[in-house]
Amino acid sequence: MGFKRKATDLPEGDLPTDYYRKDGILVHSLTAHALHAIERYIEEFAAQNDQSHSDAAEDWLTRFYKGWARARLLEHYYGWRCWSAFGDDNFALFRRSSLLHHVEESILEEVAERLASGGENLDIIDWAMSDDRELDPILWLLDRVDINAQRQRLLTDHIRTFLDEIF
Repeated sequence: MGFKRKATDLPEGDLPTDYYRKDGILVHSLTAHALHAIERYIEEFAAQNDQSHSDAAEDWLTRFYKGWARARLLEHYYGWRCWSAFGDDNFALFRRSSLLHHVEESILEEVAERLASGGENLDIIDWAMSDDRELDPILWLLDRVDINAQRQRLLTDHIRTFLDEIF
């Protein structure tokens, strides 16, 4: 499965907004790293396509932000990298023995793959029903993941606020 891998170093490295928790875990700022990703995109894309910086930033937000942020959410859930936007309670959620007590690892991996691909709760429930999977553990997992609440943290509005100050 694709989610057995560990997170690699971030292209921009650690940023001044990142900090260490008392237990020594490095916590990254989703907003600061998203802004860095936008800056990289502007350097590469805007120059090649003769676009303004603000147009290139909007293009990245529209085309890539949701998938980029979902990938960071899954890093957080697997405990590969801690992101402050997703809260300490959810860090390494997918590696907890209490979770694996309720949900088989193969189901967890399948749900994670579907979430990474942009799937929502209904998509996962539809897959489970069409594949004749037992729904109780999947519903229990979806309740813990709470992708609908996390979506609020993935919204682009707060990123646009920072971009408005830049451009």
